[in-house]
Amino acid sequence: MARMEDFFYRELMKYLALAEQKRRWNPFTDIPYAQANPESSQTLAQCVETFCAVEMYLPDFTSKMLHMIRRSRGRSWFHINWGYEESKHSLTLEGWLLASGHRTEEQREAVQAALSTLEWELPYDHPRQMVCYTMVQELATFWNYRNLETIAAKEKDLALITGLRIISVDERVHYNFFRNTVKEWMKWDEEGTIHDLKYVFDHFSMPGRTQIPGYDEAAMVLAKTGIYGPREYIKLVKNPILEDLKLDKDFHRIESEEERAQAEAARKAALEASVERIDINGHAVPKSEIGKHPFNSHAVSQVLENLKPTRGRKPELPATYPNGLKRSAFLDVVGIEPHVRSEPSRSIILDHIPDKLAGSRGMELMDNTLNQRLLAIGDELSNNAEEMREERAQIRQEREVTRKSRVKNDRLFRKHEEGNS
Repeated sequence: MARMEDFFYRELMKYLALAEQKRRWNPFTDIPYAQANPESSQTLAQCVETFCAVEMYLPDFTSKMLHMIRRSRGRSWFHINWGYEESKHSLTLEGWLLASGHRTEEQREAVQAALSTLEWELPYDHPRQMVCYTMVQELATFWNYRNLETIAAKEKDLALITGLRIISVDERVHYNFFRNTVKEWMKWDEEGTIHDLKYVFDHFSMPGRTQIPGYDEAAMVLAKTGIYGPREYIKLVKNPILEDLKLDKDFHRIESEEERAQAEAARKAALEASVERIDINGHAVPKSEIGKHPFNSHAVSQVLENLKPTRGRKPELPATYPNGLKRSAFLDVVGIEPHVRSEPSRSIILDHIPDKLAGSRGMELMDNTLNQRLLAIGDELSNNAEEMREERAQIRQEREVTRKSRVKNDRLFRKHEEGNS
Protein backbone atom coordinates (compact mmCIF):
# COMPACT_ATOMS: atom_id res chain seq x y z
CA MET A 1 0.00 0.00 0.00
CA ALA A 2 2.93 2.35 0.64
CA ARG A 3 4.09 1.81 -2.95
CA MET A 4 0.57 2.48 -4.24
CA GLU A 5 0.27 5.67 -2.19
CA ASP A 6 3.55 6.90 -3.64
CA PHE A 7 2.26 6.01 -7.11
CA PHE A 8 -1.03 7.89 -6.56
CA TYR A 9 0.73 11.02 -5.38
CA ARG A 10 3.22 11.06 -8.26
CA GLU A 11 0.44 10.44 -10.78
CA LEU A 12 -1.57 13.28 -9.23
CA MET A 13 1.32 15.71 -9.67
CA LYS A 14 1.82 14.73 -13.32
CA TYR A 15 -1.92 14.88 -13.97
CA LEU A 16 -2.37 18.35 -12.47
CA ALA A 17 0.67 19.73 -14.28
CA LEU A 18 -0.58 18.50 -17.67
CA ALA A 19 -4.11 19.75 -16.97
CA GLU A 20 -2.95 23.25 -16.08
CA GLN A 21 -0.51 23.48 -18.98
CA LYS A 22 -2.57 21.96 -21.81
CA ARG A 23 -6.14 21.01 -20.98
CA ARG A 24 -7.96 23.66 -18.97
CA TRP A 25 -10.99 25.20 -20.69
CA ASN A 26 -13.81 27.58 -19.80
CA PRO A 27 -17.43 26.34 -20.11
CA PHE A 28 -18.69 29.94 -20.33
CA THR A 29 -16.40 31.27 -23.07
CA ASP A 30 -15.05 28.30 -25.07
CA ILE A 31 -18.39 26.95 -26.35
CA PRO A 32 -20.26 28.87 -29.12
CA TYR A 33 -23.68 28.54 -27.48
CA ALA A 34 -25.14 31.15 -29.84
CA GLN A 35 -24.63 28.62 -32.67
CA ALA A 36 -26.88 26.01 -31.05
CA ASN A 37 -29.41 24.78 -33.59
CA PRO A 38 -32.99 25.54 -32.40
CA GLU A 39 -34.32 23.10 -35.02
CA SER A 40 -32.33 20.13 -33.70
CA SER A 41 -34.39 17.07 -32.84
CA GLN A 42 -36.10 16.29 -29.57
CA THR A 43 -34.26 12.96 -29.61
CA LEU A 44 -30.93 14.78 -29.50
CA ALA A 45 -32.16 16.93 -26.59
CA GLN A 46 -33.42 13.88 -24.72
CA CYS A 47 -30.01 12.21 -24.99
CA VAL A 48 -28.24 15.36 -23.78
CA GLU A 49 -30.69 15.66 -20.90
CA THR A 50 -29.97 12.04 -19.88
CA PHE A 51 -26.22 12.64 -19.70
CA CYS A 52 -26.79 15.95 -17.94
CA ALA A 53 -28.98 14.16 -15.39
CA VAL A 54 -26.22 11.65 -14.61
CA GLU A 55 -23.78 14.52 -14.05
CA MET A 56 -26.26 16.11 -11.61
CA TYR A 57 -25.33 13.43 -9.06
CA LEU A 58 -21.80 14.83 -8.90
CA PRO A 59 -22.15 15.80 -5.20
CA ASP A 60 -22.84 12.12 -4.43
CA PHE A 61 -20.05 10.88 -6.72
CA THR A 62 -17.51 13.09 -4.97
CA SER A 63 -18.68 12.99 -1.33
CA LYS A 64 -19.34 9.23 -1.09
CA MET A 65 -15.95 8.37 -2.60
CA LEU A 66 -14.09 10.88 -0.44
CA HIS A 67 -15.27 9.07 2.69
CA MET A 68 -13.72 5.89 1.30
CA ILE A 69 -10.37 7.35 0.15
CA ARG A 70 -9.93 10.19 2.66
CA ARG A 71 -6.57 8.91 3.95
CA SER A 72 -4.98 8.75 0.48
CA ARG A 73 -3.87 12.23 -0.51
CA GLY A 74 -3.10 11.22 -4.09
CA ARG A 75 -6.50 9.63 -4.67
CA SER A 76 -8.59 12.10 -2.69
CA TRP A 77 -7.03 15.19 -4.26
CA PHE A 78 -7.33 13.69 -7.72
CA HIS A 79 -10.96 12.90 -6.98
CA ILE A 80 -11.68 16.51 -5.99
CA ASN A 81 -10.08 17.72 -9.24
CA TRP A 82 -12.02 15.08 -11.18
CA GLY A 83 -15.22 16.47 -9.65
CA TYR A 84 -14.29 19.98 -10.77
CA GLU A 85 -13.72 18.82 -14.36
CA GLU A 86 -16.97 16.83 -14.38
CA SER A 87 -18.89 19.87 -13.12
CA LYS A 88 -17.85 21.74 -16.28
CA HIS A 89 -19.29 18.90 -18.36
CA SER A 90 -22.63 19.24 -16.60
CA LEU A 91 -22.68 23.03 -17.01
CA THR A 92 -21.90 22.73 -20.73
CA LEU A 93 -24.67 20.22 -21.43
CA GLU A 94 -27.15 22.21 -19.36
CA GLY A 95 -26.08 25.40 -21.12
CA TRP A 96 -26.73 23.85 -24.53
CA LEU A 97 -30.22 22.71 -23.52
CA LEU A 98 -31.03 26.28 -22.47
CA ALA A 99 -29.33 28.05 -25.38
CA SER A 100 -30.93 25.82 -28.01
CA GLY A 101 -34.38 26.51 -26.58
CA HIS A 102 -34.99 22.83 -25.89
CA ARG A 103 -35.41 23.52 -22.18
CA THR A 104 -36.57 26.59 -20.28
CA GLU A 105 -35.20 27.77 -16.95
CA GLU A 106 -38.43 26.52 -15.35
CA GLN A 107 -37.86 23.05 -16.81
CA ARG A 108 -34.26 23.08 -15.64
CA GLU A 109 -35.39 23.84 -12.09
CA ALA A 110 -38.10 21.14 -12.25
CA VAL A 111 -35.60 18.53 -13.43
CA GLN A 112 -33.17 19.60 -10.72
CA ALA A 113 -35.90 19.16 -8.12
CA ALA A 114 -36.86 15.74 -9.53
CA LEU A 115 -33.26 14.53 -9.38
CA SER A 116 -32.66 15.69 -5.80
CA THR A 117 -35.08 13.24 -4.18
CA LEU A 118 -32.75 10.20 -4.26
CA GLU A 119 -29.05 9.82 -3.52
CA TRP A 120 -26.51 7.81 -5.51
CA GLU A 121 -24.70 5.18 -3.43
CA LEU A 122 -21.35 3.52 -4.07
CA PRO A 123 -21.91 0.36 -6.14
CA TYR A 124 -18.89 -1.37 -4.53
CA ASP A 125 -17.43 -1.24 -1.02
CA HIS A 126 -13.75 -1.75 -1.88
CA PRO A 127 -11.51 1.12 -3.06
CA ARG A 128 -9.85 -0.98 -5.77
CA GLN A 129 -13.18 -2.15 -7.11
CA MET A 130 -14.25 1.50 -7.30
CA VAL A 131 -11.12 2.31 -9.34
CA CYS A 132 -12.03 -0.54 -11.73
CA TYR A 133 -15.64 0.68 -11.88
CA THR A 134 -14.63 4.28 -12.62
CA MET A 135 -12.20 3.12 -15.30
CA VAL A 136 -15.02 1.24 -17.07
CA GLN A 137 -17.49 4.08 -16.58
CA GLU A 138 -15.11 6.75 -17.92
CA LEU A 139 -14.44 4.83 -21.15
CA ALA A 140 -18.16 4.22 -21.59
CA THR A 141 -18.79 7.94 -21.10
CA PHE A 142 -16.14 8.82 -23.67
CA TRP A 143 -17.96 6.75 -26.30
CA ASN A 144 -21.35 8.08 -25.19
CA TYR A 145 -20.21 11.60 -26.01
CA ARG A 146 -18.44 10.60 -29.22
CA ASN A 147 -21.52 8.77 -30.51
CA LEU A 148 -23.76 11.64 -29.48
CA GLU A 149 -21.49 14.04 -31.35
CA THR A 150 -22.17 12.04 -34.51
CA ILE A 151 -25.87 12.90 -34.21
CA ALA A 152 -25.09 16.53 -33.36
CA ALA A 153 -22.94 16.76 -36.50
CA LYS A 154 -25.73 15.31 -38.61
CA GLU A 155 -28.05 18.01 -37.22
CA LYS A 156 -25.44 20.75 -37.79
CA ASP A 157 -25.24 21.96 -34.19
CA LEU A 158 -21.80 23.55 -33.86
CA ALA A 159 -22.27 24.48 -30.19
CA LEU A 160 -22.97 20.90 -29.12
CA ILE A 161 -20.28 19.45 -31.39
CA THR A 162 -17.68 21.74 -29.80
CA GLY A 163 -18.79 20.97 -26.26
CA LEU A 164 -18.90 17.20 -26.76
CA ARG A 165 -15.50 17.12 -28.44
CA ILE A 166 -13.84 19.00 -25.57
CA ILE A 167 -15.62 16.91 -22.96
CA SER A 168 -14.73 13.61 -24.67
CA VAL A 169 -11.01 14.43 -24.45
CA ASP A 170 -11.43 15.02 -20.69
CA GLU A 171 -13.16 11.66 -20.36
CA ARG A 172 -10.38 9.91 -22.26
CA VAL A 173 -7.77 11.43 -19.94
CA HIS A 174 -9.82 10.33 -16.91
CA TYR A 175 -9.99 6.79 -18.29
CA ASN A 176 -6.23 6.69 -18.79
CA PHE A 177 -5.59 7.79 -15.19
CA PHE A 178 -7.71 4.97 -13.79
CA ARG A 179 -6.39 2.50 -16.35
CA ASN A 180 -2.80 3.25 -15.34
CA THR A 181 -3.81 2.83 -11.70
CA VAL A 182 -5.27 -0.62 -12.39
CA LYS A 183 -2.11 -1.59 -14.27
CA GLU A 184 0.03 -0.50 -11.31
CA TRP A 185 -2.10 -2.52 -8.91
CA MET A 186 -1.68 -5.55 -11.15
CA LYS A 187 2.09 -5.34 -10.63
CA TRP A 188 1.73 -5.81 -6.87
CA ASP A 189 -1.40 -7.95 -6.64
CA GLU A 190 -2.29 -9.30 -10.04
CA GLU A 191 -4.63 -12.05 -8.91
CA GLY A 192 -6.61 -9.82 -6.54
CA THR A 193 -6.85 -6.96 -9.05
CA ILE A 194 -8.05 -9.23 -11.86
CA HIS A 195 -10.61 -10.76 -9.49
CA ASP A 196 -11.91 -7.27 -8.62
CA LEU A 197 -12.05 -6.27 -12.29
CA LYS A 198 -14.01 -9.38 -13.21
CA TYR A 199 -16.44 -8.74 -10.37
CA VAL A 200 -16.99 -5.17 -11.58
CA PHE A 201 -17.58 -6.28 -15.18
CA ASP A 202 -20.07 -8.93 -14.01
CA HIS A 203 -22.09 -6.36 -12.03
CA PHE A 204 -21.51 -3.15 -14.00
CA SER A 205 -24.22 -0.61 -14.76
CA MET A 206 -23.99 3.09 -15.56
CA PRO A 207 -24.70 5.48 -12.65
CA GLY A 208 -28.19 6.91 -12.21
CA ARG A 209 -30.22 3.84 -13.11
CA THR A 210 -32.09 3.73 -9.80
CA GLN A 211 -32.19 7.49 -9.21
CA ILE A 212 -33.17 9.18 -12.48
CA PRO A 213 -36.92 9.28 -13.19
CA GLY A 214 -37.67 7.82 -16.62
CA TYR A 215 -34.23 6.15 -16.81
CA ASP A 216 -35.56 3.09 -18.67
CA GLU A 217 -37.18 5.30 -21.32
CA ALA A 218 -33.99 7.33 -21.63
CA ALA A 219 -31.85 4.18 -21.92
CA MET A 220 -34.19 2.96 -24.65
CA VAL A 221 -33.49 6.12 -26.66
CA LEU A 222 -29.73 5.75 -26.20
CA ALA A 223 -29.81 2.11 -27.33
CA LYS A 224 -32.19 2.74 -30.22
CA THR A 225 -30.02 5.50 -31.67
CA GLY A 226 -26.87 3.40 -31.28
CA ILE A 227 -25.27 5.80 -28.80
CA TYR A 228 -24.95 3.27 -25.99
CA GLY A 229 -26.36 -0.15 -25.24
CA PRO A 230 -25.18 -3.73 -24.59
CA ARG A 231 -23.49 -3.99 -27.99
CA GLU A 232 -21.51 -0.76 -27.50
CA TYR A 233 -20.59 -1.83 -23.96
CA ILE A 234 -18.95 -5.03 -25.22
CA LYS A 235 -17.41 -3.66 -28.42
CA LEU A 236 -16.22 -0.23 -27.30
CA VAL A 237 -15.70 -0.63 -23.56
CA LYS A 238 -15.16 -4.13 -22.18
CA ASN A 239 -13.10 -5.63 -25.02
CA PRO A 240 -10.77 -2.60 -25.41
CA ILE A 241 -10.12 -2.57 -21.64
CA LEU A 242 -9.20 -6.25 -21.67
CA GLU A 243 -6.93 -5.54 -24.62
CA ASP A 244 -5.33 -2.55 -22.86
CA LEU A 245 -4.64 -4.66 -19.78
CA LYS A 246 -3.47 -7.62 -21.89
CA LEU A 247 -6.20 -9.89 -20.58
CA ASP A 248 -8.26 -12.30 -22.67
CA LYS A 249 -12.02 -12.63 -22.45
CA ASP A 250 -11.64 -15.17 -19.61
CA PHE A 251 -9.45 -12.71 -17.70
CA HIS A 252 -6.25 -14.68 -18.16
CA ARG A 253 -3.00 -12.93 -19.00
CA ILE A 254 -2.17 -13.01 -22.71
CA GLU A 255 1.54 -12.58 -22.34
CA SER A 256 3.91 -14.88 -20.47
CA GLU A 257 5.83 -13.97 -17.33
CA GLU A 258 9.04 -13.83 -19.37
CA GLU A 259 7.52 -11.39 -21.88
CA ARG A 260 6.23 -9.21 -19.07
CA ALA A 261 9.66 -9.13 -17.44
CA GLN A 262 11.24 -8.13 -20.74
CA ALA A 263 8.65 -5.40 -21.30
CA GLU A 264 9.22 -4.02 -17.79
CA ALA A 265 12.98 -4.03 -18.28
CA ALA A 266 12.58 -2.16 -21.57
CA ARG A 267 10.30 0.38 -19.91
CA LYS A 268 12.80 1.03 -17.11
CA ALA A 269 15.65 1.33 -19.62
CA ALA A 270 13.68 3.90 -21.60
CA LEU A 271 12.97 5.81 -18.39
CA GLU A 272 16.65 5.81 -17.45
CA ALA A 273 17.58 7.08 -20.90
CA SER A 274 15.12 9.97 -20.66
CA VAL A 275 16.70 11.60 -17.60
CA GLU A 276 19.99 13.33 -16.92
CA ARG A 277 21.70 12.20 -13.71
CA ILE A 278 22.32 15.60 -12.19
CA ASP A 279 22.60 15.81 -8.41
CA ILE A 280 19.81 18.26 -7.56
CA ASN A 281 18.65 17.34 -4.06
CA GLY A 282 19.48 13.76 -4.91
CA HIS A 283 16.98 13.53 -7.78
CA ALA A 284 17.37 12.99 -11.52
CA VAL A 285 16.22 15.91 -13.66
CA PRO A 286 14.47 15.14 -17.00
CA LYS A 287 16.51 16.38 -19.96
CA SER A 288 13.48 18.15 -21.38
CA GLU A 289 13.20 20.32 -18.26
CA ILE A 290 16.84 21.41 -17.94
CA GLY A 291 17.24 25.14 -18.51
CA LYS A 292 13.49 25.87 -18.37
CA HIS A 293 12.34 28.65 -16.10
CA PRO A 294 9.08 27.89 -14.25
CA PHE A 295 7.87 31.51 -14.35
CA ASN A 296 5.34 32.06 -17.13
CA SER A 297 5.27 35.83 -17.68
CA HIS A 298 2.64 35.61 -20.43
CA ALA A 299 0.22 33.77 -18.16
CA VAL A 300 0.71 36.31 -15.37
CA SER A 301 0.26 39.21 -17.80
CA GLN A 302 -2.97 37.68 -19.08
CA VAL A 303 -4.33 37.32 -15.54
CA LEU A 304 -3.47 40.96 -14.76
CA GLU A 305 -5.16 42.06 -18.01
CA ASN A 306 -8.30 40.16 -17.07
CA LEU A 307 -8.32 41.84 -13.64
CA LYS A 308 -8.49 45.36 -15.06
CA PRO A 309 -11.79 47.01 -14.08
CA THR A 310 -14.30 47.46 -16.88
CA ARG A 311 -15.76 50.90 -17.50
CA GLY A 312 -19.32 51.53 -16.44
CA ARG A 313 -21.79 49.24 -14.74
CA LYS A 314 -23.70 46.54 -16.53
CA PRO A 315 -27.44 47.27 -16.62
CA GLU A 316 -29.69 45.22 -14.38
CA LEU A 317 -31.37 42.43 -16.32
CA PRO A 318 -35.12 41.85 -16.01
CA ALA A 319 -36.36 38.74 -14.21
CA THR A 320 -37.95 37.29 -17.36
CA TYR A 321 -37.48 37.20 -21.12
CA PRO A 322 -39.92 39.09 -23.38
CA ASN A 323 -42.01 35.90 -23.74
CA GLY A 324 -42.52 35.81 -19.97
CA LEU A 325 -40.22 32.83 -19.26
CA LYS A 326 -37.74 33.05 -16.40
CA ARG A 327 -34.24 34.21 -17.31
CA SER A 328 -31.38 31.68 -17.21
CA ALA A 329 -28.51 32.57 -14.87
CA PHE A 330 -26.17 30.51 -17.04
CA LEU A 331 -27.06 32.29 -20.29
CA ASP A 332 -26.88 35.67 -18.54
CA VAL A 333 -23.27 34.92 -17.62
CA VAL A 334 -22.52 33.73 -21.16
CA GLY A 335 -24.21 36.87 -22.48
CA ILE A 336 -26.73 35.42 -24.96
CA GLU A 337 -30.49 35.00 -25.27
CA PRO A 338 -31.98 31.50 -25.76
CA HIS A 339 -33.16 30.44 -29.19
CA VAL A 340 -36.91 30.15 -29.74
CA ARG A 341 -37.96 26.76 -31.08
CA SER A 342 -40.68 26.31 -33.67
CA GLU A 343 -42.25 23.54 -31.54
CA PRO A 344 -42.20 22.82 -27.79
CA SER A 345 -39.65 20.32 -26.48
CA ARG A 346 -40.45 17.76 -23.78
CA SER A 347 -38.31 16.64 -20.86
CA ILE A 348 -38.04 12.86 -20.83
CA ILE A 349 -37.26 13.00 -17.10
CA LEU A 350 -40.49 14.86 -16.34
CA ASP A 351 -42.73 13.14 -18.90
CA HIS A 352 -41.14 9.65 -19.16
CA ILE A 353 -42.21 9.50 -22.81
CA PRO A 354 -39.41 9.08 -25.37
CA ASP A 355 -39.72 10.11 -28.98
CA LYS A 356 -40.99 7.42 -31.32
CA LEU A 357 -37.96 6.24 -33.24
CA ALA A 358 -37.66 4.17 -36.40
CA GLY A 359 -37.87 0.42 -35.95
CA SER A 360 -34.30 -0.27 -37.02
CA ARG A 361 -31.62 0.16 -34.36
CA GLY A 362 -28.18 1.64 -34.80
CA MET A 363 -26.52 4.65 -36.34
CA GLU A 364 -24.48 5.40 -39.40
CA LEU A 365 -20.81 4.47 -39.30
CA MET A 366 -18.75 7.03 -37.40
CA ASP A 367 -15.75 8.82 -38.77
CA ASN A 368 -13.15 6.37 -37.48
CA THR A 369 -10.30 8.71 -38.40
CA LEU A 370 -11.72 11.36 -36.06
CA ASN A 371 -12.30 8.74 -33.37
CA GLN A 372 -8.67 7.67 -33.52
CA ARG A 373 -7.51 11.30 -33.52
CA LEU A 374 -9.50 12.12 -30.37
CA LEU A 375 -8.28 8.94 -28.70
CA ALA A 376 -4.72 9.96 -29.54
CA ILE A 377 -5.25 13.51 -28.22
CA GLY A 378 -6.61 12.12 -24.95
CA ASP A 379 -3.65 9.76 -24.66
CA GLU A 380 -1.11 12.51 -25.36
CA LEU A 381 -2.68 14.68 -22.65
CA SER A 382 -2.49 11.82 -20.13
CA ASN A 383 0.22 10.59 -17.83
CA ASN A 384 2.60 8.00 -19.35
CA ALA A 385 1.86 9.14 -22.91
CA GLU A 386 5.06 7.61 -24.31
CA GLU A 387 4.38 4.25 -22.70
CA MET A 388 0.84 4.22 -24.11
CA ARG A 389 2.09 5.05 -27.60
CA GLU A 390 4.29 1.96 -27.47
CA GLU A 391 1.39 -0.16 -26.19
CA ARG A 392 -0.94 1.07 -28.94
CA ALA A 393 1.68 0.23 -31.58
CA GLN A 394 2.05 -3.27 -30.15
CA ILE A 395 -1.72 -3.80 -30.09
CA ARG A 396 -2.00 -2.67 -33.72
CA GLN A 397 0.78 -5.07 -34.68
CA GLU A 398 -0.90 -7.97 -32.88
CA ARG A 399 -4.21 -7.17 -34.59
CA GLU A 400 -2.53 -7.21 -37.99
CA VAL A 401 -0.92 -10.59 -37.28
CA THR A 402 -4.32 -11.96 -36.21
CA ARG A 403 -5.99 -10.52 -39.32
CA LYS A 404 -3.40 -12.06 -41.68
CA SER A 405 -3.71 -15.41 -39.92
CA ARG A 406 -7.51 -15.29 -40.28
CA VAL A 407 -7.25 -14.46 -44.00
CA LYS A 408 -4.79 -17.30 -44.52
CA ASN A 409 -7.03 -19.78 -42.68
CA ASP A 410 -10.08 -18.66 -44.69
CA ARG A 411 -8.14 -19.15 -47.93
CA LEU A 412 -7.03 -22.67 -46.90
CA PHE A 413 -10.57 -23.54 -45.84
CA ARG A 414 -12.02 -22.46 -49.19
CA LYS A 415 -9.33 -24.41 -51.03
CA HIS A 416 -10.14 -27.50 -48.97
CA GLU A 417 -13.86 -27.13 -49.68
CA GLU A 418 -13.26 -26.71 -53.39
CA GLY A 419 -11.10 -29.87 -53.43
CA ASN A 420 -13.80 -31.92 -51.69
CA SER A 421 -16.47 -30.69 -54.08
